[in-house]
Amino acid sequence: MLLHLIYFLFICVYTNAQIIVDTPNGQVQGSEEAGTQGKSFYRFQQIPFAKPPTGSLRFREPQPVDKWEGVFDATRNDKVCYQQIADPVSGENEDCLFVNVYTPLYPLPNQGLPVMVWFYGGGFIGGTANFYTYGPHYYMEQGIIVVTVSYRIGILGFLSTGDTVIPGNYGLKDQQLALKWVQQNIQSFGGDPDKVTIFGQSAGGASVTHHLLNQKSTGLFRAAISQSGSALCPWGYQWKHKAIAYKIASIIDPNFNPNSTSEELMSFLQSVAPENLVNASLTLLDVWDKNDPITGFLFTPVLEQEHETAFLTERMYTIIESGNAQRVPLIMGINSEEMLWNGMDPESMYRTAVGLDNDLTKLVEEDMQIHDANQKQIVGAEVKKVYTNGQFQDHLGDAVEFFSDTSFGRPIIQHAKLQSQFSDVYFYHFSYQGTIPGVRPYYEGAYKVAHGDELQYEWVTGNNTNLNTFPPGDVLTSQRYRILLSNFAKNLNPTSESTDILGITYWPTLKPNNFQYLDLNETLTIKTDLKKQRQDGWVDIYNRYAQKPYTTF
Repeated sequence: MLLHLIYFLFICVYTNAQIIVDTPNGQVQGSEEAGTQGKSFYRFQQIPFAKPPTGSLRFREPQPVDKWEGVFDATRNDKVCYQQIADPVSGENEDCLFVNVYTPLYPLPNQGLPVMVWFYGGGFIGGTANFYTYGPHYYMEQGIIVVTVSYRIGILGFLSTGDTVIPGNYGLKDQQLALKWVQQNIQSFGGDPDKVTIFGQSAGGASVTHHLLNQKSTGLFRAAISQSGSALCPWGYQWKHKAIAYKIASIIDPNFNPNSTSEELMSFLQSVAPENLVNASLTLLDVWDKNDPITGFLFTPVLEQEHETAFLTERMYTIIESGNAQRVPLIMGINSEEMLWNGMDPESMYRTAVGLDNDLTKLVEEDMQIHDANQKQIVGAEVKKVYTNGQFQDHLGDAVEFFSDTSFGRPIIQHAKLQSQFSDVYFYHFSYQGTIPGVRPYYEGAYKVAHGDELQYEWVTGNNTNLNTFPPGDVLTSQRYRILLSNFAKNLNPTSESTDILGITYWPTLKPNNFQYLDLNETLTIKTDLKKQRQDGWVDIYNRYAQKPYTTF
């Protein structure tokens, strides 16, 4: 016992509520944070896992960080990656490849706590790992270590010329290097590198599933959780990446030669200030040919040519369908009405619904690869019948459900079904309508739990620091949700502990012919065949009209 104590004091030096930890790259100094339920924890902020991706390293795969001398100050919380949004965010910086590590107060080095590694959402164009966006306080009650990863997004994270010069997918490669950092360093913080679970929401959830599709990520985690995201979501794949890359250059410099090589384009874009790259990206849609519409977000994962550092070279759907994705336990889920994420007011939704009624081709996914205009009209009419026998403008709830399904429900359910043939997949439907997320617009016939609402039940996000100010149902839902996820990280079984709070003892995995899922409402209930009629309708339409092989769904 004495030797154990001496070893602990040697590795971890406490001074004035601060802690210094030895890692393979050097010493890092963290700080103590007041938690919930009287549980304090230590936080280590902005620990670099890669060299700054600036200069010649811009639009390149990340390079592991060098060792440092002295003690690294891991108490700062002042950097975010450049955001692909109109209003600048404080602290935007290209030097943004870091992890935040949150540990309970009591762990000793090498104690072997389970680790949950978080990838933030934001459509691959926004999002941060900031402490005040994803406060880990509630998870610290579960006796686990949480790591949040800051990775490149937008043009700096996903620009691609479709060749090996600017291949793209840098944000995913950042995440992969961060996972390698966890393997090499997490024991210093009391974590077990053999008990790593990756999880994320929206684009972060899609990122999680991309790592399942990448064999280079094998061994970096043992389980995965995807909240409202999948590599099959059409918004998360860009078909026109090369044209976008060259258009960006012409916006920055109208004299840029469109016949320039990829190498010349790379050299030019590496010389441009990051703010100018972002500004050009924001104006691109305004000058793009409206007869050649862009679907999905501008900068997302893409298929790469085969090369040494390629992340994704095969169609996502094909990898999953063929059973070549990693076969680790997986939780996937959706919220009851994902389309409410944008807060679209009824007037805007009405105008959108009128647009759908007037042009049925807008109901047809680009990934179906239907190019004949008449054929698109026929397919659009069939899609519309899946949702309404009337007009969307007269039934706005049906329009909301169409958008919820086409952006999230359809691809995520299909992904789960395909993967369930090869590994354990748990599926949830978050339908609890609480007060923490605030008031959502009401559309008759639609649900009310919006995209991202579940985040406020698992993270401290600013308005929910004290759960006791909310109704008991909100508090219980928060407890249940994070207990399920942390149980999964601990034991690969979401109902392995605290069943008295959960109210259930068993959450069955789904099977391709038996879609059992957990409905998270005021009570936890096992149900079957989520969105079955609409999902079957979509599958039938894809089978009859879409060109194979599929990339997304």
